[in-house]
Amino acid sequence: MKKNIFLFTIVSLGFLFSNTKTEAQQYKFRQVTNMMGMKMETTIYVKGMRKRTEPGSMMGMPASPITIEQCDLQRTIKINDKKKLYYIEPFAKDDEEIIDEDVKTVPKTKTPPKPTTTQKGGIIYISYSITDTGERKKMYGFNARHVWTSNKMVPSPESCTMKDSLLIKTDGWYIDLPQFNCPVNYKRYNNPQQTDRQKPECTDKFVTRRRGKGKLGFPLIETTTIIMGDGKKSTSQFETNLETLELTTAKLDSMLFEIPIGYTETKNEQDLQDKLDINDIMNQYKKNNNNNDNDKPAANDPKGEGKIRIGVLVPTGDEQVNAADLQQYLAGILISGTVEAVAVSSEEEAKSSQCDYSLATTFVRVKSGSKVGGLLKAVKNADPNAASSFTIEANMLLKSLGDGSVKAQPKIDGKFEGKIDDAAKKAMDDGSRQVLRAIK
Repeated sequence: MKKNIFLFTIVSLGFLFSNTKTEAQQYKFRQVTNMMGMKMETTIYVKGMRKRTEPGSMMGMPASPITIEQCDLQRTIKINDKKKLYYIEPFAKDDEEIIDEDVKTVPKTKTPPKPTTTQKGGIIYISYSITDTGERKKMYGFNARHVWTSNKMVPSPESCTMKDSLLIKTDGWYIDLPQFNCPVNYKRYNNPQQTDRQKPECTDKFVTRRRGKGKLGFPLIETTTIIMGDGKKSTSQFETNLETLELTTAKLDSMLFEIPIGYTETKNEQDLQDKLDINDIMNQYKKNNNNNDNDKPAANDPKGEGKIRIGVLVPTGDEQVNAADLQQYLAGILISGTVEAVAVSSEEEAKSSQCDYSLATTFVRVKSGSKVGGLLKAVKNADPNAASSFTIEANMLLKSLGDGSVKAQPKIDGKFEGKIDDAAKKAMDDGSRQVLRAIK
């Protein structure tokens, strides 16, 4: 009898420990995407092998459907709560011809043989590269890696999916979430030029070549540049920036990752789209423009009720950068929630402007990271904007004006892409996040 009780206890403890060990990791993210001055906030929930994304709206445009990635079932559920509709999309199974640099046995032919059938369609050549820079830094307790990607899509004249070339470049910091392991599709992107999906009578073939052995993961910071056109005719370009505002652990209801009860399935994904109301978009645009000046208070404006005000001093330490422009930029990006910022010339002006803190920035090093830029020092009066990346070190000092104590001393040290002022602004983005975390 005692032996049976002992065995039962051992089995029970083993079961308990095994359940504890495999308990699903749970996370909540708040991220903001900035595109051409317009911002959209998105909330993401992750539990084990599933992810739920709740996108916000941008400039009065209807929000995209909620998506639930069920990695364990190899499918995505798209949901429209207003219409109580959902659409099931199985994960893509790549049936395109893939030419990988590691596969030496596959011949690298530029022009594949023409199809023997009369079905319409062309070839879309995709060149995908992924580069792990080797840079690492701690972000929200995770070891984030710095990765660049480039995805070029070139259609043949007979293509029905797209007519112009498309280049998508990303520069981001990525982490691995424990237990979450969904496939990352390197080849397919939403094409801004495409108005209709491929029809059965017109189907394109995709030929893909991938280079590089880096991996992406879950993005915490990401800059995406999209260039349309071949560079010879009309070429348009725009950039989007993604930033993580919050990453927390939270106990999540498993029903967040299931099809809602009482919702109806649709076989046409277009049914999920809400109608586009141009009047709402224009009204929101006018409202945002009218509020731009209010969002950026001047030093002599009264401090908002319940606000924390930062007096931003002119950055010093390097004459290559446009210090006055960076001061205005930094004051603008520090505006967040209960925090507002104003440009000031001194701590005395900050005190007279009702500031709670002063923020000083000193550039310790601004060094070109490109081969072209590396030669600039040898050429008198050379333009530093010829360089495409810079290694920037800067120190910030956030001081309380009430008692003179130091609230925070953020340090910036990294490689930032773009011309010198653009790279410096990206460095300021990094520093501003540290400042806001110190205050909140």
